Amino acid sequence: MTPEAVRDGIVALTREAMFATSEASVADAVLRIAGGLVGADQGALGVVRDTEVVTVAALMPPRQPIGSHFPVGFGVAGWVAATGRPAEIQDVRQDKRYVALPYPEVRSFVGVPLQTRGDMLGVLSLAAWRPGAFQPGTAEALAGFAEVAALFMRRAAEDEQRQQRLEVLEHAAREGLAESLHELKAPLHAAAGFLELVASEQTGPLNNVQKDFLETSRAECARLKEALAALVESSAAAARRPLSMSLLEPNAFLLNMVDRARGQAHERNLAVVPRLAEEVEPVVGDEAALGQVMSNLLQNAMRLAPTGSEIVVGARTEAGWTEFEVLDRGPGVPLDQLSRIFERYAQGAGQEVGTVGLGLAISRRIVEQHNGRIWAENRGDGEGGARFCFALPTAA
Repeated sequence: MTPEAVRDGIVALTREAMFATSEASVADAVLRIAGGLVGADQGALGVVRDTEVVTVAALMPPRQPIGSHFPVGFGVAGWVAATGRPAEIQDVRQDKRYVALPYPEVRSFVGVPLQTRGDMLGVLSLAAWRPGAFQPGTAEALAGFAEVAALFMRRAAEDEQRQQRLEVLEHAAREGLAESLHELKAPLHAAAGFLELVASEQTGPLNNVQKDFLETSRAECARLKEALAALVESSAAAARRPLSMSLLEPNAFLLNMVDRARGQAHERNLAVVPRLAEEVEPVVGDEAALGQVMSNLLQNAMRLAPTGSEIVVGARTEAGWTEFEVLDRGPGVPLDQLSRIFERYAQGAGQEVGTVGLGLAISRRIVEQHNGRIWAENRGDGEGGARFCFALPTAA
């Protein structure tokens, strides 16, 4: 094995390990590249954890299963882990350190320590099925490669630990947010109830100034409710891991969403009308999550649509995509806002002051999790209004 070959191996390892996302993926790359350099028939990479060596990668054929472990000091690999010195054996039958079982066919062995910053991280073990398979000095030649491998292994392990800590903190934050939001609902609804009671003059007559003040308070309370609902949606969307995917029939899905929206539409003197194509191809998706997307689009339309108008929902399939749409007769979306209306806290034209602008951002995230796309445009029929759409790949 020439120095040039080792150098090429280090370059190949750097290219792969630089973008690896886990300790196991780095270990696989280290073992595969090192095995190719020396022509090994099999091998394993074990990391030192407390007093044991735990296998995290195995070279085909996988004689040693992932997750198997043995004490530091046991066998040749254990000896390498205990001493921090390489081992190079031309015939394992002539070396008392080698433990034959469960690998009786192995005849040649090379073990290299993976060390960095004075710490023993693990052992790279390579084996062949014939005596004298490895050139003398192979272990020494692999020293530079092993040093680079140890650096990448340490970085990957630290990244994994950091990610695990972040996930724990994120989970705790979500739990705390959910509890806080739940605690806010009770006093907010109580305050809204007392405002309604006073506004109905059951506690006594009101003068015009008092009525104006109460109307403003009721409107602000309604906006607080909407903001709280949006925050609850955001918390729920962030906690939904993973998506529960199933086959979704678009027309049935839309009819269900229309039924759910009719009560609120009736209160606002609006009509939600389905416009369904005869042949719409199904999609694969999380029905609850996609229902949240459609609900957000309908809420947006009902908030902006003029009294007495229609909101149309529909679905159609074209060129491998099934497209869902919600059309309203509201003020539309200014051209300079079309590209950013799905960003967090963005507010479209006509949106009430005090709304938090999370619904559309949540919708975009859910659609992107389904490998889909979402957009808004203005209706071009001369009567005004907006068209909000999202498209998902068909199940086929």
